[in-house]
Amino acid sequence: MKIKHPILWVILSIITCNISILFLGKKLKIYKQNAWYTNWYYWVLGAIFGILPALIMLCILIIQTNVKICALFNVGGKEIYTLPYVWIGLLIIPIIGWTLFIILLLYIYIMHLIGLFSYKG
Repeated sequence: MKIKHPILWVILSIITCNISILFLGKKLKIYKQNAWYTNWYYWVLGAIFGILPALIMLCILIIQTNVKICALFNVGGKEIYTLPYVWIGLLIIPIIGWTLFIILLLYIYIMHLIGLFSYKG
């Protein structure tokens, strides 16, 4: 795992509201060749059916990329945040689940920034 300027990635993540994580994922080669996000027709269908499905797909991709980068940085709690059933379960359960979803989301966002900031590559 090679990151040349980790502080630059931290600043980019803060400025771009974490969209730059997609480019960091590409640089770290965490994307699979035949995954759902590599098929262009899913993105076209999402855009055809309205902007909301495309935005939901983008949010899922950003969360999935964050989770993979946190797992790469060995952030604590890997057994919990890498399971998709945890994320789905938290979205299904109202109020408490949604609150825990936001807490888990903030946890992986903050911990990937800390992992980048303290990276000694």
